[in-house]
Amino acid sequence: MALNDLGSSGITREEEYFYRRNQELIEKKRSELDRLRHERESEERKTLHWMKCPKCGGQMEEVDMVHIKVDRCSHCHGIYFDQGELETLMEAQEPTGFLTALRRLF
Repeated sequence: MALNDLGSSGITREEEYFYRRNQELIEKKRSELDRLRHERESEERKTLHWMKCPKCGGQMEEVDMVHIKVDRCSHCHGIYFDQGELETLMEAQEPTGFLTALRRLF
C-alpha cells in the first residue's frame, strides 16, 4: 500500500508515522547490509588475487631492487611495479643504474 493511499483508507496519523518509521528503518538496514556485502566481496577478491601474477597466475614475491620493493613472479619471473615504483627507480642516482639492478634479478 502506497503512502498516499494511507490517508484515504482511514489510517490514523499514528499508524502513518509508524509506517514511515518502519520504511526508514528497513531502508537503513538494507543500506547497511549492501555495504557489508560489498566489503566482504572486496575482501574475497583481494584474497583470491593477492600477490598472484597477472600473466601466469603464479605466486608473486617482493624483491629489493635499488632500495625499492618490486613484485616478481616465482614462476615466470615477470617483474611488476606498484604505482610510483618505476618512477622512483628511474630517478635513482645510484652508480649501478636501473638496468644493472634488473640484471641482478635474473
